[in-house]
Amino acid sequence: MRNLLLFIILTVFSIGVIAQSGIQFPKHDTTSVNKVYPYVLPIWGQKLTDRNIDFQLPFGLNVNYIFNEMSLELTHFSMNFYDGENLDDLINTETLNFKETIATANGVNVRADVWVLPFLNFYGLYSKNYGSTQVSFQPQVIEDGLGANGNIKEIRTLEEPIVVDPVYFTSDTWGIGSSAVYGWDNYFINADGNLTFSTSELIEETIKFFVGSARIGRRITFRNNMKLSLYFGAMYRNFVDRGINTGSLGVPELDEAMSKAVDGLLNITQERIDFWEGMPNATPGKDENLKDLNEKHDKLTDAQTRIDDANAINYSIKKEIISNWSTQVGFNFELSQHLMFRGEYGYRQGQKFFMTGLQYRFGL
Repeated sequence: MRNLLLFIILTVFSIGVIAQSGIQFPKHDTTSVNKVYPYVLPIWGQKLTDRNIDFQLPFGLNVNYIFNEMSLELTHFSMNFYDGENLDDLINTETLNFKETIATANGVNVRADVWVLPFLNFYGLYSKNYGSTQVSFQPQVIEDGLGANGNIKEIRTLEEPIVVDPVYFTSDTWGIGSSAVYGWDNYFINADGNLTFSTSELIEETIKFFVGSARIGRRITFRNNMKLSLYFGAMYRNFVDRGINTGSLGVPELDEAMSKAVDGLLNITQERIDFWEGMPNATPGKDENLKDLNEKHDKLTDAQTRIDDANAINYSIKKEIISNWSTQVGFNFELSQHLMFRGEYGYRQGQKFFMTGLQYRFGL
């Protein structure tokens, strides 16, 4: 299941690339000054200078470290072999009974940005990511049509969940984004959105992800002209393509995870076969259930053999973020008009986000 888990985890590292480029702080000051604005951007830079309005240098280079942890839900999973045999009725999200999927990622992103207008910033970014994902499941066999009227369903579950060893990966992310900011005196509001594209040599598909956020805060100016901005807000994240994704895997990538899943289903199925074989012959539904269980056992045994023989498998999967929203708190410390240091922390049940980095600003 290694490539499959990599496909799941790629959702996370695209989240780590967000970070607004900076904050403009127009001052409540109508005093006119006679000063030439020396740079080409932002547009209206001279007009703001004439009005004695304080704003950042137009160009920026950012280097950030990002850590992100997220819980995901697999809402669809199926597999079949290349010869056309379909195992959807035996191996799916219901029978595998996924319990917890935890994905973590960390990496460094580099971003270049520019203030085109005093309140509007555009940026491009690149991120190199390192992460892992861990999945646990508790296989179960479902028997329908039980009882005198055939309206009872029983679920037999493996006693202990199966926890797959973490799968590690590296990947690359590119993206574009924009920030809209407005400040009044020392208060400000910000809205940010970006679209990212993430790839890895171990999967075929490109993961497209959208992140939007909004923040509100206040800036404090010290006597040495250093400035500290404190803020809080909210972040939203989700896949751009939320459909079912398909692909193919070499079974060596499935190794331990899928083998354990099938083995668990085989054990439960055998237990049910033993149970029904021990029932009196006159027991209603005995023959039908034994026939059904033996057919399942034979198909699962064949699947286990194919996995052991390293035959290729097709798969389809759909994943969802359990919590799309998180609360964000952070700061931006301006050491000078050229150098800034920033940190941000985000939290919600099933999510953790941490970002810190340096920003260098300049004019052209």
